Amino acid sequence: MYLKQLFRHWTYQVFAPGTLLRRKYEAFKSLLAHDAVALELIADLEEMFYGKRLADRQCAVWMTNRLSSAVSTMAGQLVEMNPTRYMDLPEYFRKIDFYVHMALELEQPEVGPPYILSLEEAGAMPKLAGGKAANLGRAKSLDGIPVPPGFVVTANAFNYFIDFNGLGEEIEKRLRQMVVGDRDLLARLTAEMQELILAAEVPEEIARGIRFGVSEIIEGDDLIAVRSSALAEDGEISFAGQYASELNVQPNDVLEAYKRVLAGKYCPRAVAYRISNGLTDSETAMAVLVIPMVDADTAGVLYTRDPDCWGREAMGVYGVRGLGHGLVDGSTSPDKAVLTREETPRLDADCTPDAGGLPSEESLVRLGRLAMRLEEAFGRPQDIEWAEDVTGELFVLQTRPLQEEREEALAGQDPIPMATRPIAEGLERASTGAGCGTVYFASSGERIAQIPEGAVVVTPSLQPSLLTFIGRMNGVIAATGSRASHFASVARESGVPVVVGDVRAQLEQGQLVTVDGTHGAIYEGCVEAIMTRAREGQQVSERVVEQYAKVAPLTVRLNLTDPQAEDFTPMGCRSLHDVVRFCHEKSVNEMFAVMDKKGRGMHSAKRLETSLPLVMYVLDLGGGFFANAGEGKTVSPQDIKCRPMWALWYGLSDDRVQWPSRLTAMDWEEFDKVSGGIFSFDSKLLASYGLISEDYLHLMVRFGYHFSVVDTICGPEQGANYINFRFKGGGAGFDQRLLRLEFIRRVLDRYGFETTTRGDMIDAKCSRLPENDIRRLLMRLGYLMAVTRLMDMRMDSEEQVAAEVERFIHDAESRDG
Repeated sequence: MYLKQLFRHWTYQVFAPGTLLRRKYEAFKSLLAHDAVALELIADLEEMFYGKRLADRQCAVWMTNRLSSAVSTMAGQLVEMNPTRYMDLPEYFRKIDFYVHMALELEQPEVGPPYILSLEEAGAMPKLAGGKAANLGRAKSLDGIPVPPGFVVTANAFNYFIDFNGLGEEIEKRLRQMVVGDRDLLARLTAEMQELILAAEVPEEIARGIRFGVSEIIEGDDLIAVRSSALAEDGEISFAGQYASELNVQPNDVLEAYKRVLAGKYCPRAVAYRISNGLTDSETAMAVLVIPMVDADTAGVLYTRDPDCWGREAMGVYGVRGLGHGLVDGSTSPDKAVLTREETPRLDADCTPDAGGLPSEESLVRLGRLAMRLEEAFGRPQDIEWAEDVTGELFVLQTRPLQEEREEALAGQDPIPMATRPIAEGLERASTGAGCGTVYFASSGERIAQIPEGAVVVTPSLQPSLLTFIGRMNGVIAATGSRASHFASVARESGVPVVVGDVRAQLEQGQLVTVDGTHGAIYEGCVEAIMTRAREGQQVSERVVEQYAKVAPLTVRLNLTDPQAEDFTPMGCRSLHDVVRFCHEKSVNEMFAVMDKKGRGMHSAKRLETSLPLVMYVLDLGGGFFANAGEGKTVSPQDIKCRPMWALWYGLSDDRVQWPSRLTAMDWEEFDKVSGGIFSFDSKLLASYGLISEDYLHLMVRFGYHFSVVDTICGPEQGANYINFRFKGGGAGFDQRLLRLEFIRRVLDRYGFETTTRGDMIDAKCSRLPENDIRRLLMRLGYLMAVTRLMDMRMDSEEQVAAEVERFIHDAESRDG
């Protein structure tokens, strides 16, 4: 393919240089269009890769594929512009692109059996059974740990369910639009995904296994619990309260309950939580645990190492009457007992349990023994869900790693000034740490959805609906709830301080307060002594950044910063961003050198009729002339539609510029070399040339013994706009030419151009400015070109340069309007 490209390029160069100019320009325009797309994508990906914008990984894959496509086109168009110089660029791009896709590739979900596991089997298969079921299965395998019978519908079954119903593409399409900060979008997309699942059919292979499993674990019409057990749940990240569980399910309704639990994978708070912790959709495939319902007399949770035990190492037992649902959803304040951390625990003498929400002392001691056994078996402190039925039999319903407070959160704060009095103290500490912000009362769903950034939220209870917006909170004050709630678990992971106590009457909307979750107090204003550490919840989860650690250097990192460096080559490109930078820089350079002084390819150009003593030929690349310009060999400035040409011509033809009436501005140096009076003054060999389109101008102007080149795009697309300018030569002595060059440099520097000089040549450039700014600079540049025509002849000192600069700036700006 490249040989054909080379042959075509050489053929056009020899036989159809005008066609080559047009092809080069079309390739250039395409390259710039894709450059704008690529830079927008890079900016969006940077926000995702560095944790500034939380979006699903499918979004990153989709956007990276679009970036790859745009960069591929840019590389191809640069080769089209000059195949002899950039033939190897596509190969380097493909190499980078290969590693990008390797780094970002998502693991394909496994859809084959097994679809059903016994609870005993689940303990050894966490990647099939999910964290909750695997932990419970391991507990069941231990002698003496009372775990109900049960079975697991595996993560593979979930994947097969999605595949069987053809939902994969529909879910992926919505995931790639998912952004955590957009509440309305998140709610709409998750609702659509849930509807897709609820309307789908459970494959018969799975349905048959579920029905059989239910018949094995219950008798008659006993009720069952259908609980989430997603991969990654109840591990290093708890997912507490994120997923749905279906309780008191009739056996005949088990398949619908199963689908509801699967759909719960895509509730807004669960999706936001997953993305915020850097996990992909496939890494949280939904397994489902099915166990009999326990006819609970009391139920609750036990922490084998409870920091809220007044500085002592002890176990905390929290309980309520009946099922523990009100406890974990934060709607009920539980009773509490404290047990020593011994092989045979003892009840703390100062914490004798009430008769209400806790079992008997004998049951509490037995529960403590079971808890210590589980901690020993799992090798770390545990968060255990328990229930005691009406017959007095204890059951362990769930065990997971305890989300312990971070050491810095538990550390004592600096001494609080004596004058600082708390608004409230002695509150229950549901999550330690400290946070400062303005009070916001969140008493309803509508109010919750409007929680402002950095607020201290005052709420009746620690309800799960708050979880979606936890990233905005600097602290939480709840009238009811406890450390045992799902919200408190996630708050501890996020470093958000939470205290419990009904102090709403002591607070006002908008009041600035400090929440001290470590000591259970609230203070007026921001207390510096308490705010000794930044709230970790404000920082992005390391997992979010880590998941892109390999792909970010290959995509968005920019290594090619200096176009003059030796490694500014195709071989020096190490990322897609580098290829974008290289292509843009080299394509502009290609257009800057699009014509030589012989004006090749300009045979069909029209001569510009003007009162200025200039010989100029203009070639329209498309859209540069108005439709009524006619078919003749000449055009006037009024026929030109090209926006940058109009702006430049406005400055060049300024009526304050004194042009000689008899001396034609052309290439006198070339005339001296080859003419001897043979050529006429309007010869194309000695003239100035312009290539124009509606928003593009390439102009080479010959003024006596020096020439100027202007290459520019001036259009509505800011990212594509630029001006490149070159000025070289002169008829005076070298020192005088340098003084004129210094004048030009100072003027252009004042206008924000980036300039470099070599000998008697200056190059200047600016880019990515709005259309009006480019137009204004072109007007000034045209005026500069006209004013400096013969300036070298009268320059003799640095002082004169400085004075001329000030005079020029004043004159030019007075004409801008």
